[in-house]
Amino acid sequence: MNLYFLLEDEKSLLKTLPLWFEYLNFKYCRVADIQEVRENNYILQSGQGVTQLVTRALFDTIDTIRLNPGKIDMLVVILDAEELDADVRKQKVNEQISQYCEGGKIDFDIEVLVCNRCFETWLLGCCGLYPTECPDTQSDFYKYYIHYNVEEYDPEKMKTPEGKKDTTAKYHFHYLHELLRYRRIRYSKNNPKNVATEKYFKGIVERVEKTEHLSSFKTFYDFICSLNADKSRGETE
Repeated sequence: MNLYFLLEDEKSLLKTLPLWFEYLNFKYCRVADIQEVRENNYILQSGQGVTQLVTRALFDTIDTIRLNPGKIDMLVVILDAEELDADVRKQKVNEQISQYCEGGKIDFDIEVLVCNRCFETWLLGCCGLYPTECPDTQSDFYKYYIHYNVEEYDPEKMKTPEGKKDTTAKYHFHYLHELLRYRRIRYSKNNPKNVATEKYFKGIVERVEKTEHLSSFKTFYDFICSLNADKSRGETE
């Protein structure tokens, strides 16, 4: 089986996902191009943002897979919900795929995974990240700290404070940035290495195993684990 991952994200998740795959002992080997695909390979490609992904990049990827029959068994699209309900985002993308492929043969599966609200939302779910003691009122993180407890409550349900102009996804990014800075952890979309560690990843997995939080991350996590399980079963049959 061969997989083609198309991500909305062009920076942080694109750099982090291969490491997450390592921690999960993902049983597929990354290759750079569809021409290099042989057996049990995966491709990781950015769609350059949601606007490009759900139009040109997505359709171009479908066409590329069509022009290379037998190479790819599944296209996996990962994108942010941002201001939309996650189910609505997924439905809209599936509708666009159906409209584009109408009347044309598709000999591969397509799976759409939606991050609710954005990649930073998942990162906020790492167990033990939220301070146990209240920060100083002069701290840049203080206003985020008193707005929402991301340890006790589901980060996916955190809304932007009333009167603040940030979108929900942008607010989640700023919250994470200031929280990590308070924790003396450097993070940017261009340099996510400090949140791409195995310890940090296991902190997110622990959260979904102990609570009902981060349902969109759990969907992603369960999906990757199911691919691994299917691969293992295939090897023993």
